[in-house]
Amino acid sequence: MSIAELAKNFHAEHRGNCAMSVAYAFARSSGKTEKESLETAEMFRNFGGGRAPNGTCGALYAAKMMQPDHSEALEDFFRRGAKNCTLCKEIRPNAVIPCNRCVELAGEALDFLSK
Repeated sequence: MSIAELAKNFHAEHRGNCAMSVAYAFARSSGKTEKESLETAEMFRNFGGGRAPNGTCGALYAAKMMQPDHSEALEDFFRRGAKNCTLCKEIRPNAVIPCNRCVELAGEALDFLSK
């Protein structure tokens, strides 16, 4: 299963916020166990709902933290899919894309890097 699918499912099942969903999915796709992946996700609990640094979308923030050497490429990919937005306060209140799509998009960006 792709990072995008794992992240979207985790989020849709209400197992965690947007940042947690992306962190979990990346960990699982990297070969971590379920327990290890949940522990990784837990580290991102405080970064959903617009609370990531500088108001960045939590899903994007988590993706960038998972692959810090590719931060710029991840942001560019995400920005294209989110109508040039990267901040939660731009995306959520204006319904640019739903949160679950942000999670999927951040996962797609990580999947793209791994190809």
